Amino acid sequence: MSAIRRAVISVEIYTDIKKSIFNGAWAPGERIDRKSIADKYGTSQTPVNDALNRLTGEGIIESRSGDGFFVPDYDDASLADLFTARAGLESIAARLCAEEAGEAEKRELEGIFARFGDSVGLDEGEAYLAADKRFHAAVLRISGSQRLNEVEASFGHIFRSYEHGLVRSPAETLPEHRVIVDAILSGSGKDAQIAMADHLLATRLTLFHT
Repeated sequence: MSAIRRAVISVEIYTDIKKSIFNGAWAPGERIDRKSIADKYGTSQTPVNDALNRLTGEGIIESRSGDGFFVPDYDDASLADLFTARAGLESIAARLCAEEAGEAEKRELEGIFARFGDSVGLDEGEAYLAADKRFHAAVLRISGSQRLNEVEASFGHIFRSYEHGLVRSPAETLPEHRVIVDAILSGSGKDAQIAMADHLLATRLTLFHT
């Protein structure tokens, strides 16, 4: 195999594995089977190892000496650190949404939680989790910041922080989401930034006290 062909396959494998992890296709703590990946792409394990080493260097997966590569299974402290990073990224994104997004984009954010009314029913937990993910991803997208979105695309802070589901109950977070949306709709960048930071840092604090 030529060096160019090896590099092309390695990038393809790297991209597909990262996407699978961020989409939750692989469970936390799951071992990554290098042979099955090599068989899938019809290649040797060399470009697979190249891709896995790159992902390890980015902190997307873990390498355990003598035991291979694994999807991280975050403890509470590691999850809390993800929420620290999210608070920094998403609070700025929320401010940009408030100050620069168009009316239709702002209404998109408002509509994400519209179905839940004043509370979330016992049978709506999965729907709320999906809405939560969609809302935070949309805030970054609608912010219009290429750099903020590149950081999220590279490290997947949002989707990785949901690997064990919701940290706090919808009863706590639904009102907080609505405060963020109201600030964005009103065009108050400062209020949107503070509301988003408070929302995510409250989850961080919860993780430190569980």
